[in-house]
Amino acid sequence: MDFTQFDTAIDKLPRRRVGFYPTPFHALPNLSAAYGINLFMKREDLAGPSAISGSKTRLAEFILGRAVEEGVTHLITQGAYLTNSGLQFAAACLSARITPILVLTRNVPRHGELAEFRGNYLLNKTMGVETHVINVSGNVWTVPEAAARITDAITGRKAELEAQGHKVLVVGTGGAHPDGFIAHALTFREMLEQSGSAGVDLDFVYHTIGTGTALPGMLAAKLSLGHPVKFRSISIQQYNDGDWMNPGVIVERTKAVLATLGAPVPDDATIRAEIDIDQRFIGEDYAVASPESSAAIRELARAEGIFVGPVYTGKGLAGLLDHARSGRIPVDSNVAFLHTGDTGNLFEIPEVVGHITD
Repeated sequence: MDFTQFDTAIDKLPRRRVGFYPTPFHALPNLSAAYGINLFMKREDLAGPSAISGSKTRLAEFILGRAVEEGVTHLITQGAYLTNSGLQFAAACLSARITPILVLTRNVPRHGELAEFRGNYLLNKTMGVETHVINVSGNVWTVPEAAARITDAITGRKAELEAQGHKVLVVGTGGAHPDGFIAHALTFREMLEQSGSAGVDLDFVYHTIGTGTALPGMLAAKLSLGHPVKFRSISIQQYNDGDWMNPGVIVERTKAVLATLGAPVPDDATIRAEIDIDQRFIGEDYAVASPESSAAIRELARAEGIFVGPVYTGKGLAGLLDHARSGRIPVDSNVAFLHTGDTGNLFEIPEVVGHITD
C-alpha cells in the first residue's frame, strides 16, 4: 500500500475535526547529545482544542464523526477521576454539540476521598461536564466488584437518557471504540512524512501503553506501508496473557484497522512479533508516582523545557531513557517518543505527581 491508497482509505471514514493536525515533530537536541542517540518527539499533547490535550483527541474525531452522522446526543465514557481520555473526549464532544458524561472511579486507599478539584477533574468541572465519581478500593481493571459498579452506573444513566428520547453512545475506558482505533495510523503516517522531511529514517518509536488505543493504528500503518521501524511500548499496567489488556487484544485491534484500510492482514503470529511491551516501569500502581518517572519528568524539563505527565508519559519516557542508558537503543539510532499528553496530572495530589522538584 502506498501513501495515496492509505490516505484514500482514511478519507472515506466519518470524521469530526477537532484537533490541529499534523501535530509537531521536532528534535530534542540536548537529550540527544546526552544519550548519544537522535531523539525526536511527536507532540500529540499539542493536538488541541485546548492547551492541555493529548492522543485521545484523534480517537474522538473518528468516533464522533460517526456519532454525529447517527444523531447521537450524549456520549458516556469512563475512567479514573484524573482521566486524560475523559477530559479530551469531553472537550471534543462539546465542540461537536454532543453532551459528554463521565463515570469515574477514585481509588480511595491510594488517593483518599475527593476533597478538592485538581488537574483534569478541575478542567472537566470548569467545562460543566456531568461527572459521576464512584469510590473504589483497588484497581477497577482487576477488581470485578468495582467494574460491575461502573457498568451499572453507565447502564442506568444510559437508560434514563434513552427514556427521555436521547440517543446515547458509550465509549470504553481510554476511548476504546472500534471507530477510533484507526486514528493513530494517521499519527504514524504523519511521523513518516515529518521525519522524512527532516532527512531522518526512524529506527524506533517509543510510547506509553495503557488501554491500547494508540499501538493498533500505528502498527497497522507500519505493516500496510511496509516500514521497518520498531515500536517499543512502556506499560503503565500489567500486559500479560490473561490480563484484561494483553498482546492478544492489540493483535485483534490491529487486524481490524488493517481490514478498514483495505490492506493485507497477516497472521496473528506475525503481528504479535511486532509487539514489544516493557512492564518494568509500572511502579507501585496505576496513578501512583514512581521515582523513575519523577526523574524522567525533571530531566526532560531541565534539558528541553518540555513537560510530560506522571501517570502515563513520565513512565514511558523513563523506559526510553533506561533503554538508552543500558544500550538497548544502539548509539546513533533515530528514535521518536510519542508524547500522548498527561500534563494536566502535573497539578494533581502529591501521591500522583511525586517528587518532581529538588
